[in-house]
Amino acid sequence: MNEITRSKILYKAEDCFESSLSSFDEEFFEAAVNRAYYAMFHSVQALLFVSKSYTKTHSGAHSKFRELFIKTGVLGNELSISLQRSFEKRQFSDYDYDEVLEEDARESIHDAKTFLDATILYLKNNNLLQ
Repeated sequence: MNEITRSKILYKAEDCFESSLSSFDEEFFEAAVNRAYYAMFHSVQALLFVSKSYTKTHSGAHSKFRELFIKTGVLGNELSISLQRSFEKRQFSDYDYDEVLEEDARESIHDAKTFLDATILYLKNNNLLQ
């Protein structure tokens, strides 16, 4: 198995974000919400990776992220709120049969962009990104 690196995790986050944009452009709003959430989830994984924290579940990753980055004031609470909002939308889009609206997908993409940018900025500011 290949070694997991911060760069590989961030690449996956960026790839998911690009996929969310493409899905949105093609009016696949469920897929856009899904990929936007996963851009955020992999961003969380990159942050946990540099903190040497590992979790096995989405809820575990969310909790550890809040503990290490939100409660300590390292990152703003709005990121925790947007992560939870995107997670809930992803759950709805993946498991419910009602239509995912364009505005919900747009908001998820906006949240993902903000989250990814904040992750990259944190990593750069702490000399954790080459």
